Amino acid sequence: MKEKILNSLDGMAQVLVVQDTYFQEVLEKGKAINGLYFLIFFSAFFGFMMGSLLSNLGLAIIIAILFIVLGLLKIFIWSGISHLIAKFMFKGEESFVPTFGLFGYAFVSFTLGIVGLATLMVAGTVFATFLMWLLMAVWFIVLATVAVATEHKIGVGRAFLSVTGIPVLVIIVLSLIVGVL
Repeated sequence: MKEKILNSLDGMAQVLVVQDTYFQEVLEKGKAINGLYFLIFFSAFFGFMMGSLLSNLGLAIIIAILFIVLGLLKIFIWSGISHLIAKFMFKGEESFVPTFGLFGYAFVSFTLGIVGLATLMVAGTVFATFLMWLLMAVWFIVLATVAVATEHKIGVGRAFLSVTGIPVLVIIVLSLIVGVL
């Protein structure tokens, strides 16, 4: 048990520091789907902390479960769109399930959000919390981009377009169409 925890902590550090190498190792071992464990852990932890701000244990548990469900739904849709773009627009080589799993590793960036939320809870520093959450969002996109680049064997630029560029463009166009109607 102790060894598994230490391996998980080592994996978290590698995801934050040497993503491409770690993702390649995970893919070679066929364990990309294990990234969902990170998603579940960090979503639950972050949701529980958010709920604890309300000083209600029952509500904190409900929010933690909600964060897990929404996190799974979000990366299912986001990794699916990114996979389709990488595969069909940029001739990526691999399949959806490893892409979905590698997106789960991007939730390691939630450590920054958790630290930011802790500073808000302890010191009441709203600006520092905002900066940590902003850094968390940017790092999430970086990790997801490296995941798509590693999985589909496309360049980082094309992976970035798969993860953010084209999906954001589609959202903007849809918003403009809906706004006109």
